[in-house]
Amino acid sequence: MAEAGKSEGQLSGKVAVVTGATSGSGRAVATRFAHEGATVVMLARGAARLEDLARSLGAVGLPTDIGEPDSVDATFVEIARRWGKLDILVNNAAIYRPCPVEELSNDDILTQTRTNFLGPVYTCRAAIPLLRAAGGGDIINTSSESTLDPFPHLSMYVATKAALEMFSRMLMAELPDDDIRVTNLVQGVAAGEGGGSTDWSWQPEKAAASMALWEERGYLARVTGGPAGGQSAEQVADVHVYVVTRPRGQKLDTIHVRAY
Repeated sequence: MAEAGKSEGQLSGKVAVVTGATSGSGRAVATRFAHEGATVVMLARGAARLEDLARSLGAVGLPTDIGEPDSVDATFVEIARRWGKLDILVNNAAIYRPCPVEELSNDDILTQTRTNFLGPVYTCRAAIPLLRAAGGGDIINTSSESTLDPFPHLSMYVATKAALEMFSRMLMAELPDDDIRVTNLVQGVAAGEGGGSTDWSWQPEKAAASMALWEERGYLARVTGGPAGGQSAEQVADVHVYVVTRPRGQKLDTIHVRAY
């Protein structure tokens, strides 16, 4: 039976965690999962924005800094207390700041590593016992097609996403006996997505120089889409629903979804 206030849908009865859930693809995924009947637990750092969006969706917002292990552990203790299980974990949160390698600050290096790579490590570690308690489930780790076509000035973003892909492969090797499926979602640009969290913004001069370089060398043309108009965040959300609704016994190791 669906929860009060929840419509029957493909994900009715499921508990789903989405990180980076207040903007871009994360918001679209959280929205679509909620519309499909899931109990959606939205994780993000901005408490006020998180609360407003969660209320509008009938979801649950838990302020969390996924780059801090104590914050992640406290959040998953609360998830265990409320629901005792987890069916879906979507590691969507990521940030990037265009910058040549020689000009990277310590903060550039550490913040991107913590959010883009260590964060998913912490959430997966905490989620596995709850996925096992559900009798199995799905982990979707969001990578980037920049790992296939590395953009200059995105060294930390590309490197952390490549590390996440290998981490996903290790999870695939460890978890099949628990019926926990792991999917690498290699995602291209979706319309409306920004450059990361609002409180860790791009440096305008460096961003402008990087954008000019990407345009000159053809990177932007390759990722933003041609006459078909590219992809939307809502279309990316459709892919997430497709992944987690595959019949048990079937899994999708890697999906590359992109604009054209």
